[in-house]
Formats: sequence, structure tokens, C-alpha cells
Amino acid sequence: MAAGSVQKAQKGSGSRKTVDKWKKKKWFTVLSSKTFDKKPLGETPAEKPKNIMDRTFKTTMDMLTGQRAKRDYVLSFKVNDVQGQSASTMISKFEINKGTLGRTVRRRNSKIALHEKLPVVGGEAQTTVIVVTDRKATNAQKAGIQKIMKDHLAVLSGRDFELVTQELLMGGFSNELFKKVAKICPVKKVIVAKATYSQSK
Repeated sequence: MAAGSVQKAQKGSGSRKTVDKWKKKKWFTVLSSKTFDKKPLGETPAEKPKNIMDRTFKTTMDMLTGQRAKRDYVLSFKVNDVQGQSASTMISKFEINKGTLGRTVRRRNSKIALHEKLPVVGGEAQTTVIVVTDRKATNAQKAGIQKIMKDHLAVLSGRDFELVTQELLMGGFSNELFKKVAKICPVKKVIVAKATYSQSK
């Protein structure tokens, strides 16, 4: 009986500790980056502001812009500052749904992909840009298109990753690249498939 009484007391004590731990936590509102006008991404609990630093939150781009055409993009935001009950973020990555690429590329097309490391403020961005031609491209055409892609992307070197993302997803990057490569071969689509920020060590 005594042993049983002690066991119950220990269990009750542990429950109180769990409740007390949750009572200490506060809810912080996580905001998207300035590119998306700091729209709320949701809420997260933590005892102290430092506990949510570097946490990552994901959402689809259409949820932030209201543009249904952007629903295939998934964006990752990392907390980089906490003021009061609000947590600010920066974009750390964006990527297009792989199913979208599969629906775009067909046997009669050619897919020319450029995987390039782009120097940006504080680190580098690993980017993937894809051009899908309207018909099969020759090897010479593929080489010419890839060179144009590389030169066009290089213009963004040295900028803040936030600004690079803004240009790649919402600026004229894709349209301008489309016009340039179309002079070599008929183009079906230009897709900025991915960009991931890596901070310098």
C-alpha cells in the first residue's frame, strides 16, 4: 500500500511539472518576410524568444499573394528576429512542386536545366532554372540556351537573397529570359524551379 501511494504521488508530481511547463510558454505570431508584407504565417509556442530563433515555417505562395497561378511554389521562412510577441522571418528557400515539372515536360520537348551557385549577401544561393523548349533542341541550341541562362542569372549576383527571390518569383526574370532564349529555339516555358540560401560560415 505504501509503495502504491508513493507511485501515485510521483505520477501526480510529474503531471504538475508538465502543466507548469506549458503555463510558462507564450504564443508568438510568426510573420512572413518583407517581400510578402509581413503577412502572418501562424503561431508557435515557446518559453523564451530565443527558443524560436531559426525555426522554419513553410507555406505555399498563393496563400501569401492570392495568386492561384503561384500555388505550386512552396516557400520556407526562417525566424531571424523576435520583438515582443512577433517573430520576423527571412526567406530561406523556395521550390516548385515536382509534379508541375512533370506535367510541363513531354517527349517532344527538351528540358535545359541550369544548376548554379549564386553569390549573395552573407552567403550563396543554390539555384535551379529550367527552360522547356517547344520542340526538340539540338545540342548546339542547348549549349547556347544554357549560356544565356547563366549570363542572365549572373546579373543578380551580390544582392540580398530576399531581393533575388523577389526578382526570380515576382519580377521580370522569367519573361526576360524567355525572350532571350526564344531567339535560339521556340520556347514553351521558363521555370525558376528552386533557390536555397546558405549562410557563409
